Amino acid sequence: MQPAEPNPDDYAAVKQLLALKRHEEPPPGYFDRLPSEVRAHIARAQANPEPWWRGWFESWNLSPQLATGYAIVACLLVVGGTWLVKRPGSATGANVATVPKVADTNQTVTGSNGAPPGLFNTPSLPVQPAEFKK
Repeated sequence: MQPAEPNPDDYAAVKQLLALKRHEEPPPGYFDRLPSEVRAHIARAQANPEPWWRGWFESWNLSPQLATGYAIVACLLVVGGTWLVKRPGSATGANVATVPKVADTNQTVTGSNGAPPGLFNTPSLPVQPAEFKK
């Protein structure tokens, strides 16, 4: 199968643009200012070098899709790790609060030596403030 012959009308806009560019000239004094502007730019770059982390980050050459994927994975790891630590039955939080045995007949816990319940751990036992008895 042979490729179709190009239509000359398809490139008319490109030909017109190239004809206009042929007569284009830079503004007066452009080539007189160019070397000093380049030297000034180099001097500014040497006086204020980029931080090391910016060059290191740019050396990764990440596409926006890959960077977004890495960010999503990092957020999921943080949220998942927080969820695992804050679970009531997790290994790290299982023995944090020990409930003392109370000889009271109403079976109400009056105090605890553990940390107060957090955002993800709702209290499972009703707790009343301790009373001082003489």
